[in-house]
Amino acid sequence: MAYLSPPARARRARRAALAGGALLLAALTACSSPSSRPAGPPALGAVPRTVGVAHLRLPVERYMLTPRQALDFDRASDAAVRACMRRLSMPYPPAVRLPAGSAAEREALDAYTVLYRRYGLTDAVEARTWGYHAPTRVAAGSGAAGPSQPKPPSRASRGVLTGTDTSGAPLTSYRGRPVPQGGCLGEAERLLGAAGPQGPGTDPEGIVTRIKADGFERSMADPRVRKVFSAWSACLRARGFTMSTPMDEVPSANSARPSRPEIAQARADVACKARTNLVGVWFAVESAYQEAAIARHGAELGKVAKDRDLTVRAIGRLTHRGGEGTS
Repeated sequence: MAYLSPPARARRARRAALAGGALLLAALTACSSPSSRPAGPPALGAVPRTVGVAHLRLPVERYMLTPRQALDFDRASDAAVRACMRRLSMPYPPAVRLPAGSAAEREALDAYTVLYRRYGLTDAVEARTWGYHAPTRVAAGSGAAGPSQPKPPSRASRGVLTGTDTSGAPLTSYRGRPVPQGGCLGEAERLLGAAGPQGPGTDPEGIVTRIKADGFERSMADPRVRKVFSAWSACLRARGFTMSTPMDEVPSANSARPSRPEIAQARADVACKARTNLVGVWFAVESAYQEAAIARHGAELGKVAKDRDLTVRAIGRLTHRGGEGTS
């Protein structure tokens, strides 16, 4: 499992509860009203010849934190929350340290990479080893990923962390000490100035999330992508496997470990993607939809870029001082 700091998990759970399923569904299905969308598919720019995605960047990523910055964001948030909880004499799980450049850190960075498995499985090495399973690079018992079963927080700890009491009312003090608005999580969010872990605009209702979701949805229905899906699917059938789109569920991926047939299918999948240039075409089409949306929302995205730069500076300050001295 990729690393997510305790405040990152708690922060995302709280946001999900506040946002609600309807809001999340709206964010995932609409970038703008149909009347504001251009008629017909957008023209393509250069179409890369590739099966890997490590060197590709979607246009909307210009307005986001990089994967490294996003990981540092959660580390800085973790440090800020920890300092706040310590100030209020509250227990909090120890920080997780991932050695720089380690396999565990690379796995953590994958959690913030926009294109990681966005077009299905694309890594031939992962296919040979893991099939469709998510790679697990941290050895059991190594301690690199932190406690597997952390002690559940007490009611008092949850209250200070979220800024609410057991009835859901705002918690303003604890044992005579003031609790920040929104608790220690709220304090960390204000210090970092970002609504989502990948930067401003990446929360469920944010403009960046809407552009990503809409561009992906529209690219899936684009005739140029459907055509390359058909070619890829035919390639797989010739090798004895049946899939209509790279997003089709592979049931064996839910088993404890990859089977030989699953690995064989995964390897054929990646080989057929390379043969048909599925990744290159899909990336070019999705990029075209994103560029069109960026042109329509330039003013809003300009503010997102400024807010992102403020967040990057806040990450640097908090990382430098380790979250100490927050108030």
